[in-house]
Amino acid sequence: MLTSFKELMDLTVSSRKPAFENTLLRWLCLNNVPQMGFIRLRKSAQAMGCSLLDLTSLDAKTLASLSWDDTQIAALNSTSKIIQQHYKATCNWLNANENHHFIGLDSNDYPALLKSITRPPLFLYIAGNKTHLTDTQIAFVGTRKPSIYATQTCFDLIQELSIHTNVSTVSGLALGIDAACHKASVLHNVPTIGVLACGIDIVYPKRHQKLYKEVEEAGALISEFLPGAKPTPTMFPRRNRIITGLSLGTVVVEAKIKSGSMVSAKYAIEQNKEVFAVPNNINNPNAEGCHWLIKQGAKLTEHVQDIIEELPSIALPLVETTNTEKMKKNSQQHFTSDPLLDSVSYSATSVDLIAKRTGMSLSDVLTKLLEYEMRGLVASTAEGYVKLRA
Repeated sequence: MLTSFKELMDLTVSSRKPAFENTLLRWLCLNNVPQMGFIRLRKSAQAMGCSLLDLTSLDAKTLASLSWDDTQIAALNSTSKIIQQHYKATCNWLNANENHHFIGLDSNDYPALLKSITRPPLFLYIAGNKTHLTDTQIAFVGTRKPSIYATQTCFDLIQELSIHTNVSTVSGLALGIDAACHKASVLHNVPTIGVLACGIDIVYPKRHQKLYKEVEEAGALISEFLPGAKPTPTMFPRRNRIITGLSLGTVVVEAKIKSGSMVSAKYAIEQNKEVFAVPNNINNPNAEGCHWLIKQGAKLTEHVQDIIEELPSIALPLVETTNTEKMKKNSQQHFTSDPLLDSVSYSATSVDLIAKRTGMSLSDVLTKLLEYEMRGLVASTAEGYVKLRA
């Protein structure tokens, strides 16, 4: 039977300092207390005039005077089997890679914006460069089944952010807009944070194995859940509050009224953060959420300047963006008066209609469209071709 913190720490070989291991163990003990969220823990600590971690050193009588029940008091036992399992799993994960980190709420590395929300995570697991957690961040959220327009808009906004600001991005590594955010960020060398709704060592969805590695290398993956924790429905809203909590503002690219993205928007509003919404086709059911947000006062967002107007502190000095912007304009100038490109709408346009508008043969139209698709100027769909804001 183990009887001390030291004996438990000796279970796992680690290169980390004993002081860190002691702190890690105490955070895991606090996290193990049932029906005891951050608010109740904070009230207990305030009543005793101590830190959250110091609660683990209080005796049973003192904790009982704070209205803790026997089950909650027993959960603080550092030698319990469940705590041993959590501690060993955490240490094994930390020791597997030098870029694996664990930071508690009291750490200097803990993001200040996230710490200020109503219910911040007690701790975070981080895979990647933990310094990016304190970057100025903009969140991107949206449907898992986005339109081509929404995906391209997400790419365009992040490209513009890379030119005009020094922000990082944050999203949830889900399918759809989340993935588009991370991919666009990697493409344009923007650090990006992926917040997981599962253990830090779990890839979900599995098809994002490659994207997980790219995000870890370009920024960081973070989770408040223990290693090995598989995703459950209740984990996703908890993940969403972290996404918005890390950011100065949240961009909703495309979302239904009842969706996780709207939950994220709600969290952003509660956290007194800016909410940006991208307008869309009024017949698109995935646009209803964005249009509703705009009616409620969210910033209608078409270009990065719409974001900068609300968050002027993120803008780079004009001189730093001039050369990059000129290069971008020069690369596009060739297409500014292209009759074929002008004949393609932002909604699906049939090849026959494009040929009719341009007076070109079908074979010539298809040849040029293939070229423009490879350049990222148009995209093919089952209904025809869609012009992208490249």
